[in-house]
Amino acid sequence: MSRGPRYARRCDSNHSEIRQAFRDCYCNVVDTSNLGGKVGDLIVQHRDPSTKSYRMTTYLIETKADSKKKLTKSQEDNVLELTRIDCVQDVFDLLGMTDPDGRYAA
Repeated sequence: MSRGPRYARRCDSNHSEIRQAFRDCYCNVVDTSNLGGKVGDLIVQHRDPSTKSYRMTTYLIETKADSKKKLTKSQEDNVLELTRIDCVQDVFDLLGMTDPDGRYAA
């Protein structure tokens, strides 16, 4: 029984740091890096604390360790919008936040 194509599923070197940064910003995070294909590396849900609404925003995140690395063709052609994150500062920029406790200061 065929289960589709197999791909090498490697995480970028900054994957765990970015995942933890989202968690430190009180996001719900599901790590999907082991699924491969068009899903992305993380599914992140965030609620803007400045609003009184409980509405969540969901992001499909693709992590890259180097800003020079390109998305794969399947990631570029994906009908779902993948948000590319290269570093922890991109996490704060996406969420409109600053480093919550100074942990990620350079």
